[in-house]
Amino acid sequence: MKKTLFLIVMALFIGIPVFMWSRMLAGGLPWPVYLYDAGRLFALIGFVLIVFQYVLSSRIKWIEQGIGLDRLLGIHRRCGALIPALITAHPLLILVSERLQGLAAPLGFLKTIGLIALLLVWVTAGAAMLYGRVPLSYEAWKGVHRVGYAILPLAFVHSFLMGSTLHQSPMGVFWVTLALIYLAVLTNTVRRHFVLKKHPFRVSHVTQETHDIWRLHFEGDHPDFAPGQFMFVQLEQEGRISAPHPFTIASSPAQKGLSICVKTVGDFTSTIADTTPSDPAYVDMPYGVFSFLNHDADRFVFIAGGIGITPFLSMLRYMKDRRLRKEVVLLWANKREADIAFRFELDRMIAETPYLKVHYILSRQEDWPGEKGHVDQAMLKKHVGDLTKREYFVCGPPSMMEEVVRALSFLGVLKQHIHTERFALR
Repeated sequence: MKKTLFLIVMALFIGIPVFMWSRMLAGGLPWPVYLYDAGRLFALIGFVLIVFQYVLSSRIKWIEQGIGLDRLLGIHRRCGALIPALITAHPLLILVSERLQGLAAPLGFLKTIGLIALLLVWVTAGAAMLYGRVPLSYEAWKGVHRVGYAILPLAFVHSFLMGSTLHQSPMGVFWVTLALIYLAVLTNTVRRHFVLKKHPFRVSHVTQETHDIWRLHFEGDHPDFAPGQFMFVQLEQEGRISAPHPFTIASSPAQKGLSICVKTVGDFTSTIADTTPSDPAYVDMPYGVFSFLNHDADRFVFIAGGIGITPFLSMLRYMKDRRLRKEVVLLWANKREADIAFRFELDRMIAETPYLKVHYILSRQEDWPGEKGHVDQAMLKKHVGDLTKREYFVCGPPSMMEEVVRALSFLGVLKQHIHTERFALR
């Protein structure tokens, strides 16, 4: 419901300038003039979407609560694919219009500012689209996106000083409103930065759980969180502070400690083994709606792929701590037996909790005596049985989640009973 309301607000912000612009158009003019106006309208729509890009990606908690940051960033990615086309159409349509009317307007200072803003749009959008396809580190990707904060001030100066209609009310009021939203988002981002730096956490200890999974334990006062939520962590090592990275909270909210599990897959995660006790850590939390507490149900199916087990560890630990009588079937897919972290703890939970069933599924170990293969329709029917009246939580690599969601849908599970959280927020 809250996501729908947010999308309606976005649609209204796009629709208002379109309506006002249409009211200002005069009739009976040569068609190149309308081409010119279309170019300016595309820029205005792109301008609105850029403002919402900042809102969507700035981790504003009162907006994120009830929607989930991964869903907000999903909207952010889709808008990010549309904005370059809209902003690029702006100068192209104006240029064509001017040539058709026999005009040869000089480039000038204000047009140059607009072209710089356009270039930054393509740089930030290009970095997002090419991430994973070119050798670009997470820190570099974050740095490019920070540069994106300069787009709106440049576009505002360019448009407000060049666009004569923007000085007219109510268009001018709308334009200033967008600028104020941008300033509010920027203020929130700067304030959060200083609050986190003022109240650092400390790494209390580091434990190696498997050959490539490490668990970091933190000490420090933290806000309440729900099992399954995640946080952003910046580690300070040898005087250098990392970019903020999202990690699911592995610990139970019923316990005093705070911990995360990290799999070494490159970039920042490859340095986790070098983390030492007493290293400062800056923690921004909590985020996400991926928690069984958000659903009034007693029967759950948890489906994990690899390190995607982390939110389920938090949920199961919380259920155990609170002695909740929830019926849970956990299907956990890994490649090999050596990849199964926390197996001793889970096996102990199985022995102590009659409502919990855990099935380890391996895809690349032929001598494994248990289940082999992938979480598909056959595996679901075999271990879940009655597929109705259950809430399904799926977390793991994107391709794995897509396959599981398709299998569940084919088996008749309704969309509103399938809950996912992206393994990565990029």
